[in-house]
Amino acid sequence: MLDLLLINPPYFTPGELADRRERFGGWIAGGNMYIHPFEPPLGLAALAAWLKGQGFRTEVLDLVGLGIPEEKLPEILREKSPARVGIGAMTPLFPAARRLARIVKQARPETTVIAGGAHPTVSPETCLADENIDFIVRGEGETALAALLAGAEPDGIPGLLSKSSREHLLKSPLPRGEPARAGQNRPGGMKGRVKEQIVTPTLSLPPQGGGNIDCAALPNKGGNIDCLDFLPLPDYDAFPVEKYVQYNESLRGLRGISMLVSRGCPYQCSFCAVHLTMGRKFRIKSPARVVREMAGLREKYSLEGIWFKDSILNLDPAWAGEFTAEIRRQGLKIKWQYNTRVDRIDEAEIRAEKAAGLVQVDFGIESGSPRSLATLRKGIDLEKIKAAVRLAQKHVKVSGFFMIGIPGETREDIEMTFTLARSLKLDKVCVSLYCPLPGSALYDDLKKREEYAGPLADLEKIHFTENPFSFCAVPAEKLRDLYGEINDYFSKKR
Repeated sequence: MLDLLLINPPYFTPGELADRRERFGGWIAGGNMYIHPFEPPLGLAALAAWLKGQGFRTEVLDLVGLGIPEEKLPEILREKSPARVGIGAMTPLFPAARRLARIVKQARPETTVIAGGAHPTVSPETCLADENIDFIVRGEGETALAALLAGAEPDGIPGLLSKSSREHLLKSPLPRGEPARAGQNRPGGMKGRVKEQIVTPTLSLPPQGGGNIDCAALPNKGGNIDCLDFLPLPDYDAFPVEKYVQYNESLRGLRGISMLVSRGCPYQCSFCAVHLTMGRKFRIKSPARVVREMAGLREKYSLEGIWFKDSILNLDPAWAGEFTAEIRRQGLKIKWQYNTRVDRIDEAEIRAEKAAGLVQVDFGIESGSPRSLATLRKGIDLEKIKAAVRLAQKHVKVSGFFMIGIPGETREDIEMTFTLARSLKLDKVCVSLYCPLPGSALYDDLKKREEYAGPLADLEKIHFTENPFSFCAVPAEKLRDLYGEINDYFSKKR
């Protein structure tokens, strides 16, 4: 019997996903990672590795990677007999998470259902209103889940909320980016009956990292893990690695797998809510630890390289310098790619990174409209964008992320984005439709407008590539047409 089964929910059925890969193969090759959502569940795999290291029987069920339809879930539940099921979900995936929760309760009414991830963190009241969800975990889930599995009193676990907490949520929401502290009221207004042994690790880790950690010996910081070296490598064997590697070849031009080695972001982009899920404090694994993990993954899965999915891998220049030096020191021959901001690029740094195997940088550009950039609170302008892309292109390939349909945008704003994207001569381009995410500043602004009450509540239809609603001056149908035209253009450029 499993202590916990963690499920990766699908946005599309296996048949729909296969159809999208066939229909939009050109878009994928052009760099669009949203049209065919197929990413390894690194968050769930990280939780599984941590919990197994603490002695709990934990597995990941990757419905997406394995191509398993939801209808097969009851059979799997009978086979694995989990005492608890955890379901992770971003906002676009929350409707699927609710369906899975219902299936679990119908098949095994005695099974505890826990929802976690971005949407339960920023919108706990919508999750706990579901009759099939027993608990939610807000923010990082390692210590909250370990405490629950260990039998701790739920009301005394920081970051864990139950049905009894729901009535307090609207009165006392999670403070923006501020973790609760021992002795304070818990998020949602619960009194802090925090057990001494239920804590979050913050100490330094011996060189190898991972392993069994005595939580009782660690101080409580109330939510987020300060030293990520405490965490073991995510359990990559929990999902079909080769399938994701092959897909990465078509999307990224690299036989590789993705890694996440940092948490938190100090920036205040208005479309993002990561400050609520992982805080504003940036934390990252030590360079030596990251290089060891890269080497291990390359050897185990015969990889050509790694794509770092972290939003800003090189946020700390000192870390970036140590990281590239460590790659050379260990003699690791590997290609790698990473995401960053256009105002975090430095020529000396990127030269060193290229010497250590860097082959591509992905910039979060978002828009070619000064007005939209101001709306998004990116803190960048068109000249910074152009200069950063020119600098990076001297050394490596460059990809850019863009979005259209940003609140307040006109047709002219979208045309400016398309014009900029064309002029930059990027190697890859990923364009998405604006998707309002609960917890973000833009979402809060839209909620104040009566005409958007219905669309914001209709999570079933909101996706980064398919959205029947428009939150800008361009009608939804025309917005979708423009989205298709832009992606077709970059598809044909391959």
